[in-house]
Amino acid sequence: MNRIRLNGIFKDNMVFQWGTEIRVFGEATEPCYICVQLIKDEELVDEVQVQPGEDNMFIAGLKPVEKPDGPFEFRVYSVADGETDWSVEDIISECYAGEVWLAAGQSNMEYPLVRSEYAKYEIEKTPKTEIHFYNVPAAGNMDEEQRMAEEDSGWVVIDSETCRGMSGIAFYFARNLEARIDSKIGIIGCYLGGTSISCWLSTDKLSSTPEGKKFIRDFDRKAAIFSDEEYDDLAKDYDRKLNDYDNRLGALLRENPYTTYGVAEEKLGVFPWPAPVSYRATLHPGAMFECMIKRVAPFNIRGVIFYQGETDCEDHANIYGPVFESMIEEWREVFVNPEMPFIFCQLPMFITKERKFMDYDDMTWPTLREQQQMVAKKVKNVYMTVLADCGEFNNIHPSDKKTPGQRMGAMALKFVYGYNEIPARAPYIIDARRGDGVEVTFGGDFLLLNIITGFDSEETGFEVAGEDGEFYRAGASVDFDGKTVILTCPGVEFPVKVRYGYFSYGMMPLYADNGLAAAPFSVSVEKDLGGI
Repeated sequence: MNRIRLNGIFKDNMVFQWGTEIRVFGEATEPCYICVQLIKDEELVDEVQVQPGEDNMFIAGLKPVEKPDGPFEFRVYSVADGETDWSVEDIISECYAGEVWLAAGQSNMEYPLVRSEYAKYEIEKTPKTEIHFYNVPAAGNMDEEQRMAEEDSGWVVIDSETCRGMSGIAFYFARNLEARIDSKIGIIGCYLGGTSISCWLSTDKLSSTPEGKKFIRDFDRKAAIFSDEEYDDLAKDYDRKLNDYDNRLGALLRENPYTTYGVAEEKLGVFPWPAPVSYRATLHPGAMFECMIKRVAPFNIRGVIFYQGETDCEDHANIYGPVFESMIEEWREVFVNPEMPFIFCQLPMFITKERKFMDYDDMTWPTLREQQQMVAKKVKNVYMTVLADCGEFNNIHPSDKKTPGQRMGAMALKFVYGYNEIPARAPYIIDARRGDGVEVTFGGDFLLLNIITGFDSEETGFEVAGEDGEFYRAGASVDFDGKTVILTCPGVEFPVKVRYGYFSYGMMPLYADNGLAAAPFSVSVEKDLGGI
């Protein structure tokens, strides 16, 4: 019987991050000494011996590999206290030093390539790539079932057969990197649909801010409604509904594996949601952090791509930012990388058909987008991918995963890998001033702005408010400099505020010449034209 168990990520075909310490970790079942060797072409590259701590966990730090390289082999040995004969615990083969990214979040990051837009054509033309993919088993409670799932997990080399179940966004992100970087690309999928931001950081970290404490209080209040027995009954009933839906979805996917989420909902009805609330359920504060993030940390990674926020629009849109910031801070701590690059998707357009037809917008989606933008502005090495031109009416799971994946890839290439010529920054407001109307100046990676208004020239996405705070649609045209938009709004005599795309769902016609959509905003008009 083995004395140690490596964490599930240590499997054949693994990609580890070059240029930094290689951390191999796991747990021991008895006191022992552990030896980890890194081998290349049967030559010893490095060797480390360690002992487990009081908690039986161990971590061995091997010296960095100085360039993308491989294949390597990891050999792990153990010897019991008082003995001299080392036993082979594990041999991990076909490992490569490359570029490793964690792809995390909720259902839109989880959304598999096979069910995304144009998947049939993309999959058919996918060759054997330099991309290796590992999917962290999803769990909210650490138990033997999760441990067995880790045992069964493994890395796969992505090609036309293996790419189907991979995150669509992560696939396009990795393909974008692969086209420029001479290296294996390792993607660690770490996602689960329906998760709140509060699931992705520890309860201790959540409790460190007033906003995080409110997430916990709100969950506690919902969880206290039912006794354990009542919850168990509700959970059984929910599981029956979920199994029925999954069976019908399985039949639909056997008929057409490329069925998008939106089409599935049209054919099967709405996915059974929400699930009953309890700390015994999968989704609760701290759950994904403890059972997923900590299962792969402190594996060394280059950075994170992240897509989450939909679940928090309903109740916590206006306090999302500080908790998001706390999460980034904690992930940097557990991955032992205080300036780890973090690239995330700002939420796209979305509204339900009921709210659209009732002409009711509770403004929670633009509020959460604004919170996301504040974090990107405030926190170093955090980059926001604008998706203002994406999204689907009445569908919270847009099928286009190529656009967000490629835009996140452009962000990584520009800001992490130094390809400065790549256009990655969407147009963003840098100034708003009064003139004959309002003049809004934009920065970003572009030469010229363009307003594509389609059939309704009044739907510019811009609105202006006077001193009474009432917003009115504004006409918009691009000035001769190509970077300034001139707004006209006869209904507002003295403009005080201006905003663009500040709604849950609507037209976003302002684009740069490179195809990137302008970022939504809401600001005060603080000075007259020509002022300092």
